[in-house]
Amino acid sequence: MPSFAHRFTGLSKARSPLCLGLDPSAELLGAWGLTQDAAGLAAFCGRVLEAAGDLVAVIKPQAGFFEQFGAAGVCELARAVADIQERGALCLLDAKRGDVPGTMEGYAQALVGPKGLGADAATLNAYLGFRSLEPAFEQAARFDAAAFLVVRSSNPDGRELQSARHPDGRTVAERLADEIAAHNAQAGPVLGAVIGATMEASEAAILERLGPALVLAPGVGAQGAAMAQVGERFAAARGRVLPSVSRDILRRGPDVAGLRQAILRYRDEAWSACG
Repeated sequence: MPSFAHRFTGLSKARSPLCLGLDPSAELLGAWGLTQDAAGLAAFCGRVLEAAGDLVAVIKPQAGFFEQFGAAGVCELARAVADIQERGALCLLDAKRGDVPGTMEGYAQALVGPKGLGADAATLNAYLGFRSLEPAFEQAARFDAAAFLVVRSSNPDGRELQSARHPDGRTVAERLADEIAAHNAQAGPVLGAVIGATMEASEAAILERLGPALVLAPGVGAQGAAMAQVGERFAAARGRVLPSVSRDILRRGPDVAGLRQAILRYRDEAWSACG
């Protein structure tokens, strides 16, 4: 099977690089008049994925919104992953796992590959050490999947840690970007980076450290970033950026037509700014 990066390149040309967040939060379930349980999750996902149809290259379920309902919620997450893939889109599971190597092996098998949820990619965090994630890197390579490491997140609270400096002068984010680039140079395009779309223009130099890695850019819409801003600030990674929109599309529900109209708007914007 072609790599995730290769598949994304093809789909982004056909469907635009837009990444649609699938975030059935308690707030949205309530606003849509849905129950706060697995049945509510099923109805929510069904409507969003019906609206998305074949318009979107990547759909990103947020694992926590499913896992809060226990085993029944995880079952709905598995159904959502399968439904996304049946519609021809790539499933990027937003789980942000990170642990020591022994337990990381279990998380890796749960996220991608036939033993677990079978997503095409997953988000990870490296704050127990970059090398501790190697079982996930190997699992992703084995199944032509990808792993996206949080480098510079869109939430302001993460910046203090991510901008802390190592003795060699590099920030934590810069060192992670360098490690991603070095790993991909040896093993192929398995690793991507998560860099918030809210990044300041002065921080854009970090993109040049990533080499040809894909970049997931969450934070478009409700968190304040505009798609045109992503196009400008992520210009160094044009063609490799997955601009992600969640709430600004999902709050147009539960009407499927309203959701589809919002998806079409952001799809066209993503094509123009990042394609």
